Amino acid sequence: MTMDTTLTHKQMKIAEELVDVLDSKFFKTLSEPVRVQILKFIMLNGRADIGTIAEHLPQDRSVISRHLNLMHEVGILKGEKETRHMFYEINSQVFLDKMVNITEKIKKCMAECCPSCEL
Repeated sequence: MTMDTTLTHKQMKIAEELVDVLDSKFFKTLSEPVRVQILKFIMLNGRADIGTIAEHLPQDRSVISRHLNLMHEVGILKGEKETRHMFYEINSQVFLDKMVNITEKIKKCMAECCPSCEL
């Protein structure tokens, strides 16, 4: 194997790793405007239940509920049930870890696949 072939294989692997991270359910979850509105509401107001969130957004409660469930499933939100209510808050460690992982993959890809790019 020549050096160029090995480098090309390495570049392909790094680029594929980046695409895998960018195409994740987490990233897709953040691309929906309603979910971004929900995330913003919780960031600004803290822990809240579906009813409280729905009072402040134009979408129906059932729509908000579906979005909250998906965000919880992906790990962006933590959910805690108290009596008959589910309260949601940002799962900051998971959220930050995933964003750091994405950033690290982009940096690695740029360094290997785009050496003329300045970091």
